[in-house]
Amino acid sequence: GVNVRLGQSAPALEAALSELRRAPCPSVNLVGNHELYNFDRRALSAAGWLRHGDREYYSFSPAAGWRVVVLDPYQLALIGHAQDDPRRLAAVELLRRKNPGVHPSGSGGAWFEGVRGYDRRFVPYNGGLGEEQLRWLRSELAAASAAGERVIVLCHVILEPRACGGSTMAWDYEEALEAVRSGEAGGCVAAVLCGHDHSGKYHCDDAGVHHCTFSSPLNKGDEGCAFGVVHVFADAIEIRGPRVDDALPIVRGGKPTGRPAARRCAADAFSGECESVRLPLRPAAR
Repeated sequence: GVNVRLGQSAPALEAALSELRRAPCPSVNLVGNHELYNFDRRALSAAGWLRHGDREYYSFSPAAGWRVVVLDPYQLALIGHAQDDPRRLAAVELLRRKNPGVHPSGSGGAWFEGVRGYDRRFVPYNGGLGEEQLRWLRSELAAASAAGERVIVLCHVILEPRACGGSTMAWDYEEALEAVRSGEAGGCVAAVLCGHDHSGKYHCDDAGVHHCTFSSPLNKGDEGCAFGVVHVFADAIEIRGPRVDDALPIVRGGKPTGRPAARRCAADAFSGECESVRLPLRPAAR
């Protein structure tokens, strides 16, 4: 929101996009709360750096046998939508029931007064996938399973409470996890890669799905290394970076996250000498 107050939203965005254009591959940009603080859905619909803008969920196949599913966790939201958009009106009603301390405007109010546990997620900086997107997600995962594909899910807001501090999940994360773990999905989901929780966290669930919440570079300062490269293999996902703990912590709040230990690795075509964490994949059910 600082760039909005300074009138610098567009130049700040262009500074980031100009760096991404240097990459030897296309970038995949997700909609998160900070995009919606700076640009409304009407502006995002015309943005060349997104696929759709208004409904930014889709899938693509980067390589044979793999499908990437991109989710938009602010389809239900107080931020970004026009005041009379049905998705915003649905969000107002949901928060009225779940957290009366939130003002319908999305500002003011006592957001965390009287809410406990995972209900702390019902605040304006989070959002929901909505039933339309959830139906699409179920269909995508069933199609991927039938085609024998493995899936990586990308979503700014977290789907697994144990992969964050317990308050930065999508409002309807439970329904999303049901889709990921459903019989129709057949164990096709290998990993869910998220952001949003600036401290980052890792959790591998009982189905072997790796939930990776990557740390914010803002938290690491100019000397931080909260970035890296993800390599995908038939039996594992490998995360490489100069200092993997900066991107995906092995300890949070003094407690181990369960992430495997990093090891030093030699340079390759994408990375110099760096650290590597290997996340093993279970065979899909079908």
